[in-house]
Amino acid sequence: MNEFDFDLDHLDFDTAAANNAAQLELADQAAAAAAALPDEDDCAGGACKI
Repeated sequence: MNEFDFDLDHLDFDTAAANNAAQLELADQAAAAAAALPDEDDCAGGACKI
């Protein structure tokens, strides 16, 4: 067997796809929560107005 022969029978692609979708959903929720925070110091995207 050379290094390019893979046994893919033991991999669970459905569970991996579900886990990935869940992580993307959490990332989307975190981004939405961060965007909803008030901009109290007039800084947009980390660049403050002087």
